[in-house]
Amino acid sequence: MDTASYLRCFLRELDAFRACLAKGDLSVPIAYREDPDYPLDLAGLAARVGAANLFVAATVTDFNGADSPPDGAPPKTPEDRDELVRWVEGTGEVLVMALDTEPGTPAWGFYTPPNAGYWQRSIAVETMLHRWDAEQALGEPGALDPELAGEGVTEVFDVLAPRQIGRGKAWPPDACIRLDATDTDAWWTFGPGDPVAEVRGTAADLLLLLRGRRTAYDAAFAWSGERNTAMSVLKGPLT
Repeated sequence: MDTASYLRCFLRELDAFRACLAKGDLSVPIAYREDPDYPLDLAGLAARVGAANLFVAATVTDFNGADSPPDGAPPKTPEDRDELVRWVEGTGEVLVMALDTEPGTPAWGFYTPPNAGYWQRSIAVETMLHRWDAEQALGEPGALDPELAGEGVTEVFDVLAPRQIGRGKAWPPDACIRLDATDTDAWWTFGPGDPVAEVRGTAADLLLLLRGRRTAYDAAFAWSGERNTAMSVLKGPLT
């Protein structure tokens, strides 16, 4: 996928997320949250989405070559529904203006490569996941784009998992597993040597598994080989 594709996906997903804010109960709890001890509702998720948009925009527009990230202080978010929807939309416009650039444009980043291309993919995938989170909370989770979901799986293994391992938050894998997307023919391996196990599912379900929205026991997956070993490799946290 190229810059234009990622930005189109981002705008599509953000628009669907805004639709959830416009019609849904803002106090409905979100099932997935990064911190299990910190409850999150739809209004709180909106605050995170908007803050992420502004942060990612700043990684490009405010980048001066320093190792430190841009100011990540959470902005004040509106409490009124209509104002919240307009605010989220506005943060998206700021982000698109910042990321509508060549992928190689220097930017601050958590991990290699530190450029705009990293954020173009990352924010498109993240917004899609949060749109799904919001729709699931409202009882109507929509489909995930298979191609973008596959990009999200690649991001996990190329960027997010190595970062977690480098930070000491996850163990390096001691075995290799293979993941096969049944709807796109894409596949990935993670870990050293030849695969000892394989899991098959749609690209969307594989992404939801790796990003904590599905479990390895979900009926969406078909396993073969040493399943217990594979699950120990995937337990992470990889993201």
